[in-house]
Amino acid sequence: MVIWNLNQIITKIRAITGTPSSDQLTDQQITDYANTYYVYTMPFELKEQVNQQPFYFSTFANQDVYPMEGGFQTDEPMAYANGFPLVFYQDRDIFYQDWPQQYTQDQVATASGSATFTGTTQASPIIQGTFNITDGNQVLQDIGQNQTGEVLATGTASVGPYAGTLKFFPIQPKTLQITAGSQSMHDDGNGNLVGAVGATGTIVYATGAYSVTFAAAVASGVQILASYSLPNGSGILSGNGSGTINYVTGAFSATFSSIPANGTLIYDNYQAYQPARPQGVLFYNSEFTFRPIPDQVYQITMQGFITQVALDDPTNANQIPLQTEWGQLIAYGASLEIFSDRNDLGNYEAYYPVFKRYENVALGRYVQQFENAQSVPRF
Repeated sequence: MVIWNLNQIITKIRAITGTPSSDQLTDQQITDYANTYYVYTMPFELKEQVNQQPFYFSTFANQDVYPMEGGFQTDEPMAYANGFPLVFYQDRDIFYQDWPQQYTQDQVATASGSATFTGTTQASPIIQGTFNITDGNQVLQDIGQNQTGEVLATGTASVGPYAGTLKFFPIQPKTLQITAGSQSMHDDGNGNLVGAVGATGTIVYATGAYSVTFAAAVASGVQILASYSLPNGSGILSGNGSGTINYVTGAFSATFSSIPANGTLIYDNYQAYQPARPQGVLFYNSEFTFRPIPDQVYQITMQGFITQVALDDPTNANQIPLQTEWGQLIAYGASLEIFSDRNDLGNYEAYYPVFKRYENVALGRYVQQFENAQSVPRF
């Protein structure tokens, strides 16, 4: 009995196409043809039904968006939160008709000679990415938790120490990275900056105060850059100035680039929400968005299937298709592509009926699997 691993598929393709020598086609070239058919061209119905399985993940309090796990797909419009059914949406417009994106506006202050404004929104918590504050000309917008490429200093042809305070804080431990050219240091979660042998440094997470000494001298003019994240409850305000927003409490601090004229009204805009057990989920752009936004951990369950992985190691006997009997179908599908690229229409037409035979055999199992299934209405 032939086990249709990648090596056997390559051997079969060589036999079909009359290509016994790697001087004509290398194993890698044949593998590419096989994977082109297997991953992209092979009937979707086959791959969808073979590896069906439930998909689980957990929500967190005050987090509404979750990425789709790599390699997993779903087209089954049923999902559950702690066993309670969710309304499953795949149309963004319909989802936000049912769960409107309505903004609240507060008058924050009246300008009186300062560029900095602090306060707390009248409603909270706040959906991440929705907060902004403006004086009518200048706008600061919430860009999320991550700060990238913040310039700390420029090299002085010395190892340092280089010290100062990060623009935003507190800092989420294990997210800080400081680079200078090819040199890089990161925090260890305990307030220490580590990197190459001889490099030392510290970070005070609560205040953003840092000090770093590199292992090698930083050339004059080379920028020293920092990237880091704020804790989960906080976001960064960027635009005409800088600031922070706490999504949970609504506390904000904003400093405009220019001092607004005296008497100018300062407004904020944001989407507040009431956390609760989710009742609907939107699957869009490979992300799941829940409404209401979860107030705690919920177990999310839905049905889906694992997408096939490309076959890429001819020496590995475990490199087999999702169904081993698909080996000949893949071999003939790939061979047709080779004939097409050679403009060998005679062999293409001669082998096409054989290819269709193996495709129909594979599809026959799919049809047989569902011919006795009873359709269940959604109402």
